[in-house]
Formats: sequence, C-alpha cells, structure tokens
Amino acid sequence: MNFFPRMALVAVVLQLGLGHARADRPDLDQSVMVFGGAMVDENMLDAANVFGSDYEDNALIGLGYQVFPYQFGTFSFGLEAGLAGRFGQSTSGEVWGGVVGRHDGVKLGPVRVAPSFTFGLSHVTKSQKGRERDHEQERDGNARTLFYLGPELSLSSDKLPNTEVFWRLHHRSGAWGTLGDMHGGSNANVVGVRYKF
Repeated sequence: MNFFPRMALVAVVLQLGLGHARADRPDLDQSVMVFGGAMVDENMLDAANVFGSDYEDNALIGLGYQVFPYQFGTFSFGLEAGLAGRFGQSTSGEVWGGVVGRHDGVKLGPVRVAPSFTFGLSHVTKSQKGRERDHEQERDGNARTLFYLGPELSLSSDKLPNTEVFWRLHHRSGAWGTLGDMHGGSNANVVGVRYKF
C-alpha cells in the first residue's frame, strides 16, 4: 500500500473514532495547528538544544489536528494526526498519528506555559537525504515507517486563550531497531501556531 491510500485509511479511522466521540461530547476540545522548522543532524537529546544544534539543509512544513475526549484533573488525553512536507536536499511527504497528553500548564503573569507529548507512528514517502538517509544506509534499514515522538511547549495569553504558539521536537525513530532496523531517524525543531475551538 503506497503513501496516499495509507493516508486515506488513517483519515477514515480517525474520523470514525472522532465522530463517535463528538456525538457523546459536542463541546469536545479540538485544535488545528500549522508549523515549520529545520531538520537537525543530532540525536533527540542534542536536537532539543535549539540554539546549539547542527542544522541540516532540510526544512519541514506541516499541519495537524488534535482532539481531547478525556480529561483527568489538569491532564487531557486525546488523538493527533498530521501531514508534513519535507524539503531541501530531497523532497518527501509525511503523515503521522498517535495519542497525545497535555497538561493545563502554569500561569506566569498573563502567559500560560503548557507542556504536551505525542506518541505514535510516522510514515514518509521516502527517506530524507541527510541524517535519516545516512542512518538508513548504515544499518541497511528502512526509515519509511517509524515511531513518532513530539515533546512540546506552548504559550498562550489571557487576551487570546484559544491561540497558542509552540515549539516542538518533531522526532522519528526506530527505537533501537524495533521498527525498520533503525536506531535513529530524524529530528526537526519546529515552531507553530495552534487554534483551539
């Protein structure tokens, strides 16, 4: 199954699940986001050093959707799906989906800082030239379908509580050979805007 039928299958499954959840809770917490950034020639931990990372000549532009049907105290849990284009040394597309957990955050004066974390699967049309392709060739692996991790920090203000700006580490990994015989994958530091409705 190639990229676009897989993308359509993911969309149908999410819509079926989310349609049922929305029927139960018409006030469901949802959001859409757009983001962009640069891919990093570092492991996940080193890539989180935004200003000290070794950046590749590759960029990432994406959009996503989140829905949170469950809330426990100050934590919300839900689903995320997204699409991205990867450009630079080569061009490829990415689709991902997974579960996401978010904390309500802390208030620092008129600003709220909130952490979240996404875990799921990511599929790309082809590996990206740079760190991802190098790791694929070194291990004779396949970087097309890998785990997705998205640790994130967002900021919102009292004046615009439904609009957030955020930083996210957009991470793909084989988790030490679990998927595709890949240890590493790719990392990108991205910034974006999210609108909650």
